[in-house]
Amino acid sequence: MDTEVIVVGAGPAGSTAAREIASRGHRVLLIDRAEFPRDKACGGGVSVKTRELLPFDLSPVIEHVVTGIILGNPRTGTVTRETGEPMLYMTQRRRLDAFLVDRAREAGVEFLQGQVVRGVEARPDGTYEVRMEDHEDHASTHTARVVVAADGANGIVGHAVGLARPLAHGVALEGNLPCPDGIPLWLQGHVAVDVALIPGGYGWLFPKGDHINIGVGGWADAGPKLRDTLDSYVRTYGWDPGALRDEAGHQLPLQPKGMRVAKGGVALVGDAAGMVEPLLGEGMYGAVASACALAPVVHRYLNGACADLAEYQQAMERDLRPDLERAGYLADILHAWPGPLVWGARRSKRAWWAVAALMSTGRMARADGLLSRVADATVRGLARIARTSLRRRHLITE
Repeated sequence: MDTEVIVVGAGPAGSTAAREIASRGHRVLLIDRAEFPRDKACGGGVSVKTRELLPFDLSPVIEHVVTGIILGNPRTGTVTRETGEPMLYMTQRRRLDAFLVDRAREAGVEFLQGQVVRGVEARPDGTYEVRMEDHEDHASTHTARVVVAADGANGIVGHAVGLARPLAHGVALEGNLPCPDGIPLWLQGHVAVDVALIPGGYGWLFPKGDHINIGVGGWADAGPKLRDTLDSYVRTYGWDPGALRDEAGHQLPLQPKGMRVAKGGVALVGDAAGMVEPLLGEGMYGAVASACALAPVVHRYLNGACADLAEYQQAMERDLRPDLERAGYLADILHAWPGPLVWGARRSKRAWWAVAALMSTGRMARADGLLSRVADATVRGLARIARTSLRRRHLITE
């Protein structure tokens, strides 16, 4: 064993897991196939509850603070709703991920970039061998008691040890519109969201420092239509789709109920564990939250207080999975009846705040009492009716 923990993948989940484990006094090796800084397809929005999980200030990489939402689009009509306080912090993954890696290195994490993992194998002594190559095909091997898979929905680590990959039945396509004269005044401090734009998803405008991230996303069946949908969405605002830069598509991996996220000394975090929230397609919170949930379990395991990482599976089912399920229920309701819900949110401030409260699934999960249980039961019942409606309209097949 040449280190205690190997983390494969240096996105927000991997770098957070590495930092949290190293801060507990363990030797951690963080590996990524890319050379940093590197670009990553992602809207780049950090929620308030995500920022609260991180023990340092993100201001150096925050490019825009969002306090309001523009619902709809110019063709169908828009309405602006203000929260009066920060609700989303906009950044770029190129900057954010490098920043999080630096915080991990400050905690003592060793970082190897440009390393492609080729295989993971359990050894008889209970350790794991991780084989890798650099971009010049130079091979190397490292061993550790714990391997953390933060290598995405199609990562090699979980698959190599017999853990199933998450369901990837969401897709998105995005690009960046340069704004050399600055973000338009009407969008400053806001994001624009059109939830009725595409089945199973929505379109968005996310302002950054010198550009606007524009994207559309929905169920996997919408994949062949994403290009036309994105072009039409861009034209709605009077812009030329040909002006988009850095266009990229990506999957939105969703965690099926009962999915195993730990086996022996291997655990899945972030996208590798399907921690994308089904309602908004947001994965940053799930990435950071799963890493924070794993770290104390790894610490206990390395100190001999538990036989494996099964406590992480328990923490997932107890603390994180309910939020994903609730978001899935709300997504079904929204996509079954987008018209009435959007109509109400646009025309009624009370309806808007009710929808906003429902969308804040993390807060709902921590609530307690009879009112919360009644609300949850109501949402589950409506979701069952919604899924039946979606099946009859052939919008979903499962």
